[in-house]
Amino acid sequence: MALPSSEGLRKRKDSLSDEFDSDLDDNEMKAIVSDIEQDKLHDETPDTRWIQFKNHLKNWGETATIHGVPHMAQAHTVIAIIVWSIILIVSAVAFVYMFYSIAASYLAFNVVVNLNTGLDSEPFPSITFCNTNPYKLSEMVNVPELNALLTVYQASADGSLS
Repeated sequence: MALPSSEGLRKRKDSLSDEFDSDLDDNEMKAIVSDIEQDKLHDETPDTRWIQFKNHLKNWGETATIHGVPHMAQAHTVIAIIVWSIILIVSAVAFVYMFYSIAASYLAFNVVVNLNTGLDSEPFPSITFCNTNPYKLSEMVNVPELNALLTVYQASADGSLS
């Protein structure tokens, strides 16, 4: 790709400036400059404390990481600002309510005990052996004390214990 020579650029620049200068005279140029200066003067507003506060608040809102605040800061209409404000307030109130209810429930230290003895359906006394009993039944029969305990257990389970 060939770069244009500096001589060609100089010719184009001179030709553009000649056309621009030839189309406008000094009075028209001064009128355009004065119009631009007048528009610039009217665009500038005095920096009151309220305007400075609004500008700082808008800048903070646009860069905030809180959900909803950037949307509220970038809104162009009052209705959009009100809608985002309502959404933000409702969300904050819901968060505070849920946080309070969960914290109050936790700090109440409630103890729930559900005890079902089932004495009506089972004969008393009932004995429960663990399924992971390390003793073999064939070995327990050889020990007289354990054999007596097994006999009582079988009789109570059959209902023949009197």
